[in-house]
Amino acid sequence: MPDPIGRLITRVSLLLRPRGAHRGAVPHPAPRIAPRPPATATITLPTHRSPYGLPTLLDGADTVAVRPYVLLRTSQELEAAA
Repeated sequence: MPDPIGRLITRVSLLLRPRGAHRGAVPHPAPRIAPRPPATATITLPTHRSPYGLPTLLDGADTVAVRPYVLLRTSQELEAAA
């Protein structure tokens, strides 16, 4: 074996070389894109609605915020005052 590395390179390059009919093939034509059909009727989207409720403002005097720690403190103050 006078040149084992050279023989190995030659054999591997022969294995990796492309063979077959694909080398001389003509490139495929570009695919045709079908035209879009004309829109018959445009569908309108509904108007945007807030996920947080109605657009009316809430009056702070009309709504009561329930906070347990505030209720507990006021009841303790009432008991201490009595």
